[in-house]
Amino acid sequence: KLGECEQYMAVMLDVPDAKDKFQCMVFRADFEQHTESIRNGTKLLIEACDSVRNSERFRKVLVYALKLGNALNTGGTSEEVKAITLDSLLKLAEAKAFDRQTSVLHYLVSIIQKNDEDVLKLSEDFVTVKAAERVAVDMLNQQLREMKNGIKLVKKTALKFTPNPTCPMDEVSDTLEDDLLELSQMGKFSLSAEAKIKSLSNEFDSAKSNFSDLLDFFGEDNAMSPEAFFSTINSFVSMFNQTRDELRRKEEAKARRKRIEEAKAKNLAAKRSKQ
Repeated sequence: KLGECEQYMAVMLDVPDAKDKFQCMVFRADFEQHTESIRNGTKLLIEACDSVRNSERFRKVLVYALKLGNALNTGGTSEEVKAITLDSLLKLAEAKAFDRQTSVLHYLVSIIQKNDEDVLKLSEDFVTVKAAERVAVDMLNQQLREMKNGIKLVKKTALKFTPNPTCPMDEVSDTLEDDLLELSQMGKFSLSAEAKIKSLSNEFDSAKSNFSDLLDFFGEDNAMSPEAFFSTINSFVSMFNQTRDELRRKEEAKARRKRIEEAKAKNLAAKRSKQ
């Protein structure tokens, strides 16, 4: 006697195109999850591009970094560079002064602190940028491509088992095809899913176009991936925050020492006055 699993497999052997039908069922079951993944990744990519492009604080940081770099490298001569690459921002922490502890980034942050403290809140502009670093665009592209192929199979399978006495399936027009698909639940799903996939594809193309424009805006290589671009920015912002916090701790420690010295001097003066 066959078990339940074996009985099921025996019945499935008699089902026409069982493999295709099963794939269609799996595609339908996973459809919402996959579309949500692509939509969320696309939305995050667009928001991150807008955050970088519209950040006035980041623009000011770039201007301060450019001016500081020119001052250190050319001494204010006419041979100044006119632009700065994102990758060069990471090198600001590597270049050290004679004490081998103070970096160019320390100088940059201290200059910003003296001239425009609001710029020190740079990380507040880049909340979505931090998350966008984890968006794998190639994977989203692959998912979208698989969904396009999947919906073709669903439509083909739904049409294959839809009765159409008027003409052969290879002669069905697009309009008649849609009418035939409306006759079955899987066919109706294919029409709705196809429209959603088309909308997702347009949104994804728009996100990639926005990113390409952003690379041009910053003069970066068009071959640079979104992951590499946002990772570079996030790494710099992290170093920027660490340096800012380090300078603040030093200032606080210096202020505490000053208060202690003043208190000691005051106590010493009070003792002497009593003598």
